[in-house]
Amino acid sequence: MSERDHGGRFDTHIAWLAVVLAFSLPLYRPWVTLASSLIMILWLVGGALRSRAGALRADRLSLSVLLFVALNLLSLIWSDDPRAGIDYLTKYRYLLLVPMIATSLGPAFRRRMVTAFSLAAGFSVILSWSVFSGLVTLRGVSAGNPAPTMSHIDYSVVLALAALLTLNRVLNEELTKGPRLAWAANFALIASGLVINLGRSGQLAFAGGFLALGLHWAGRRSWKTSVAFVAASAVIFTLVWAAAPRLRHRIERARDELQAALVDHRYQSNLGNRVAANLVAAEIVRGRPVLGTGVGGNMAEFRHLLDTEFPDLKPAVYWYPHLHNEYAQVATELGLAGLLSLAWVFWEILRGPYKNREVDGAAIVLATVYLIGFLGDPFLHKQIPLVAFAVFAGLLAQAEKEPSLREGELKVHARAG
Repeated sequence: MSERDHGGRFDTHIAWLAVVLAFSLPLYRPWVTLASSLIMILWLVGGALRSRAGALRADRLSLSVLLFVALNLLSLIWSDDPRAGIDYLTKYRYLLLVPMIATSLGPAFRRRMVTAFSLAAGFSVILSWSVFSGLVTLRGVSAGNPAPTMSHIDYSVVLALAALLTLNRVLNEELTKGPRLAWAANFALIASGLVINLGRSGQLAFAGGFLALGLHWAGRRSWKTSVAFVAASAVIFTLVWAAAPRLRHRIERARDELQAALVDHRYQSNLGNRVAANLVAAEIVRGRPVLGTGVGGNMAEFRHLLDTEFPDLKPAVYWYPHLHNEYAQVATELGLAGLLSLAWVFWEILRGPYKNREVDGAAIVLATVYLIGFLGDPFLHKQIPLVAFAVFAGLLAQAEKEPSLREGELKVHARAG
């Protein structure tokens, strides 16, 4: 058996494991760990490493992710706390799923994975509604916080991603009327989970992603369609605001907390804590602007500054295990070099154009959800959001190998000529 055939046989196993992984993300963390680990093992022992490496040389998205991981690894050299840095880096192993999925899956499995993820998210929201309404009792879950399978912060961003990928299918996939209505209903179900659950990062990411995806869809149509979409969106958000007092209270509370922190310098609140942490983070960046403290070293410097320069902020944030902002986390650990490396990853996600409209829309969804979600939490340091990012970034990297929209259009014009 040739190396290529041997690797191809393992690719089928990897592809089905990837479907299981996508289905597990909203539902069951142990399966996420198991499926991710098996994919990595099979990719490494399955042969065809030479041909895979050759394919990666032309895969800009995978290369940008590998550079980000390599920069973190290299930063152990100047890290103030390399032991914590090594512990931190073990989480980044999941980013290796990007090149692994990109070199193992075909287009058919891309659709299966999105389907599995969307259906599992819908099932998890049914479970969440059951807890919220008192029909089901789960340990550690309550009507006040009905996230059934993970922390509410992580759950919100997973729901935002699943809802918008489902909406992307409704808008951009060629479907008959029945399936389109079914996927639209699943989108509405998943989006409703964001209304009853906590997690303002995911709620904000959903709102921004909804507008970005809608404008991407409307942009291919007349200006009247674009105006109609914006007007319809305003009506929808207004109705949700009026019909969901729980969500409205959370948003109003966020406004009050930000005002208290930014105007009155009172930081004893959820968002006030984050403002205080970013004040200290800014001082770390001023002291080490180019390369940062090294991975793992930022929190030691964070507490040192609280002890010496910001003692008034200690009660609010001294307990922080990490900075609740991905940009602050990267800037303090890796400086400007880290921010540029992270920016390259998202540039490659967005640059396209991809083979079809659905993949193009998925790229906008993935980038928007995480770029906005990063404002509230370092989601690349949390297992479920990190794996979700890696899985769908890997699918986009795989899609980059296919003929792009632009290339396809040029071939059509050439034949017509």
